[in-house]
Amino acid sequence: MKKLLVLLLCVSVSASMLAGCSSSQETSVASEAAASDTEASEASGEEEAAEVSEETAEAAETETSGDTVYTIACDQAFAPFSIQAEDGSYYGIDVELLDAIAEIEGFSYELQPMDFSGIIPALVSGTIDGAIAGMNITEERKESVDFSDGYYESPSSLVVRLDDESITSFEDLEGKVAACKEGTTGQIWCEDNADVYGFTVTTYPDSVSMMMAVSNEQADFLIEDYPVITYQIAIGEQDNLRVAIDAIEEAPQNGFAVKKGENAELLAMFNDGLAKIRENGTYDEIISQYE
Repeated sequence: MKKLLVLLLCVSVSASMLAGCSSSQETSVASEAAASDTEASEASGEEEAAEVSEETAEAAETETSGDTVYTIACDQAFAPFSIQAEDGSYYGIDVELLDAIAEIEGFSYELQPMDFSGIIPALVSGTIDGAIAGMNITEERKESVDFSDGYYESPSSLVVRLDDESITSFEDLEGKVAACKEGTTGQIWCEDNADVYGFTVTTYPDSVSMMMAVSNEQADFLIEDYPVITYQIAIGEQDNLRVAIDAIEEAPQNGFAVKKGENAELLAMFNDGLAKIRENGTYDEIISQYE
């Protein structure tokens, strides 16, 4: 009987031990599986976060570097700097220099032809990003805009009708009527010297209407950039005009302009590109077509 009790006790203890071992193993396996799932979930989350972060960085890089299209103004009627073709497109010194610089520097732009007198106001208001319009670099203009390095020397000339022999010097301007283009250094010169030499001043919105005023005897002389008037005479558009005084003052440089204190990157690219096309011969190729 005692032996039987001992035997039953041993069986009971063994069964309890086996049950305990089984429960412990199941718990361990379950814990390991849960831990594995957690690690996998965390790893997946980290990968997704990394992908999102990379996509965001790529999008930001594209937005800042590749998508910018600058709006750049030119004078809508200022041959040989800007000339409108029959299809509405533009060519000329300014337009072709800008195109060559944009290509070598890798930036995109939209050309915005407009009246010269509206260009600096458009820069100041932020309507346009830059301007290449045969614009002389002057101290007065530097108060509103920042200029590039000079890209073309452009003296202002005094122009009269071909058959008018009465004007050969500034002293002959007394009693005469001057025609000048609004917003130009020619207008500034006329206004500064009208009282000095005794002439009156009339202004026009563009070069063509100013030249027509002299041709039609509505004015006696005009002030225009030397390359502009000589080009117009050479192609026969204004062959009833002649240059009476080649340079009314020291020849200024033309510059590319941006709003003061803004678009420094665009200005730097223009300067860098200008230096490159001077060096590789593209600059001379463009200029030689119009001189």
